[in-house]
Amino acid sequence: MSNSTEAEILFSLPELSQPNAPVLLEAFHSRFFPAWSYFRSLIDPANVVHINAVSMIPWWLTSKDDSHFNYELSGGSMMAMGTYNLAALRLLFDAEPEECLDCEVHAYTDGIHDKCDYDFRAQFRFPNGGIGEASSTLRGPTFWTPSHVTVTNKEIIVEDKSLPESQLKAQKRELTLHSFIHGLYWHRIDIKDVYEIRDQDTGNVIRKWEEKTSRKAYTFKEAGGDFADLPGESYWISYRHQLEQFVNRINGRKTQHWVDRSDSIAQMKMLDMAYEKSGLGPRPTSSFK
Repeated sequence: MSNSTEAEILFSLPELSQPNAPVLLEAFHSRFFPAWSYFRSLIDPANVVHINAVSMIPWWLTSKDDSHFNYELSGGSMMAMGTYNLAALRLLFDAEPEECLDCEVHAYTDGIHDKCDYDFRAQFRFPNGGIGEASSTLRGPTFWTPSHVTVTNKEIIVEDKSLPESQLKAQKRELTLHSFIHGLYWHRIDIKDVYEIRDQDTGNVIRKWEEKTSRKAYTFKEAGGDFADLPGESYWISYRHQLEQFVNRINGRKTQHWVDRSDSIAQMKMLDMAYEKSGLGPRPTSSFK
């Protein structure tokens, strides 16, 4: 799919509403990996104020001859790695963006590839007032660095009966999933809590400290809790986890994770929104019918 128009056309095909219809699933493999499911379970979307999702591909892994830079094939960094970043914002806010506030892009200026961004940085506003930022590049530094997504929660007041009535305890949490796109090879979930003890009347900070923990989930058993009994082995890559659910759907069995019609269309609408804001415009609709 190149844009939301094509997504609507694809998912409206009459064949998909017939008995024994084909099973259609967008290949968002990373969303089926245990670490991603576990990370989402740690997030309360109502408390999220900011999310930043970052990814990259080193410069030497791409060239102007790649499909990434072919406009007719829907080229561009947002369509390549960036779509994972945008999906992370949607899923962690558990909502669709209301507006793309800004989208800065860089593209070659050779008159051939100038409609295909090789990097971008976008900012979106979500219904709860939170801000989501996403950035990616197809011309990154020589050494590859894993993708990461950082979620910042709003400050909350936590009960602490050990404090005198004249003081209160505030907490602000930041959670980061390192390598949210290719978690099998390496990933880590970092949780950082910043605490402050304040005077109730003046608001002056009496004491401030940080507490940090790290977690991982290469299998659903390792994730524990509601995920503990889900199938999977430590050597399963995200594509294998997705394939398991695809086969379950074909055979009429329950699926634990899925990317449905509305999800895929909403994803393309967010991409269109960003490309419109960038000035490059959405990727072209194919003339093929």
